[in-house]
Amino acid sequence: MPISLRSKLALAFTLANLCLLGMVYALTQRGFDRDFLEFVGKQQLRNASEVEQRLLNLYQQENAWPPAHSEILRRAIAGDVSGHERRRTRRLLLLDAEQRILLGPKRNPNNLITQPIAVNNQTIGYLAIPRIQAIPAGLEQLFAAQQKRSFAITAAFASVAAFGFAWWFSGYFTAPIRALSRNINRLNQGERDVTLPITNTRELKSLAKDIAQLATTLKEHEQAQQQWLADIAHELRTPLTVLQGEAEALQDGIRPLDQRAISSLLEEINHLHFLVNDLNDLAQADINAIVLNVQACSLAEAIDAAIQRHASALQAKGHGIELAIDKKAFTLLADPQRLAQILDNLLSNCIRYCQSEATIRFSAKLAGDTIEWCIEDAGPGFSGNYEQLFERLYRADSSRQRVSGGAGLGLAIVRSLVLAHGGQIHGDASPLGGLKVAFSWPVAKVSL
Repeated sequence: MPISLRSKLALAFTLANLCLLGMVYALTQRGFDRDFLEFVGKQQLRNASEVEQRLLNLYQQENAWPPAHSEILRRAIAGDVSGHERRRTRRLLLLDAEQRILLGPKRNPNNLITQPIAVNNQTIGYLAIPRIQAIPAGLEQLFAAQQKRSFAITAAFASVAAFGFAWWFSGYFTAPIRALSRNINRLNQGERDVTLPITNTRELKSLAKDIAQLATTLKEHEQAQQQWLADIAHELRTPLTVLQGEAEALQDGIRPLDQRAISSLLEEINHLHFLVNDLNDLAQADINAIVLNVQACSLAEAIDAAIQRHASALQAKGHGIELAIDKKAFTLLADPQRLAQILDNLLSNCIRYCQSEATIRFSAKLAGDTIEWCIEDAGPGFSGNYEQLFERLYRADSSRQRVSGGAGLGLAIVRSLVLAHGGQIHGDASPLGGLKVAFSWPVAKVSL
């Protein structure tokens, strides 16, 4: 079973506290042992006051120290004692004022604990004892054991207190995280109106803000998806209703089955075909599945070809074309078929919405590694938010009559194709009085 974050934090804090206590114990015990052994050694020297007095008397009698390692020195230190006291005095050493050994085995002065012997405030020698390597048995050992036991009890209480604090703190720390987790589960279950906890932690506050933004985005996306499905149903329902009505009229004999009736049916079928193709293009754009065969393309030649394809419709409405493009200067990196699709959608919109005998202008200019080109018309203009023009199923005509326009997918497809090429697109008002659709497109390095 996975361990909760609260338990992990509590255990981590407790282990950190135990490690800290262990380090404190090790350092304290090391210093205690060293200082305690020093204290025991000095205490033994202080207990040798009778020996010190005998040595003082000997020095004053001779006015100097007898020869080193002489018997008289040995008797002065040993005295007239026996048993434990004699064994204890055997560890004593006598040094002169220059710390040369007068009695006792040769030892490193750094390994000796010394006590000065003075006459008239003048040091005449030192009484010394080797440093103790282990705490001797007896009261000293009992005292050291008692200190260790006291520290162990204190460490145990400190560990329990540390775990209690760590458990409380980890609960306090993870409470906002648990609240965020509960809200994420609510989002996962479909609820979008969530109330996120207020926290003073910068990271958690940022995370709560991101989750709130995610909830808002999901809500907007679901609303857009619902509207998208409703709009698609509307667009499909209209030609299907027409087809059904005409078919029923033909079946009932209300309309004769002639060439005119067949053409009307084919027109509605073609409308459905174009609509399905547009929806497929947008679906591919959503999953980044648009396959492009990018190559160097002449912008001027692509525009000329598009004008030729729409020549009859342009002539029927009396639209005029203005070109401000050097045929040799502007070479795009584009898929020729997709570029043609973009130009066809743009020209179709101009033909559909512009008043008769309107001017349609194409222009382009170089801007570093990009080509900025646009198409603009003489009107009518657009008074809304230009970004809405590129939304799916959006039409400026709020009545959404099929007579006045298409399904509202043309500019959405254009934007998807432009972004797939690595370009940018935006709408604006045209000086001609109508709409201006501008592009920023990567330029080809190799000229045609």
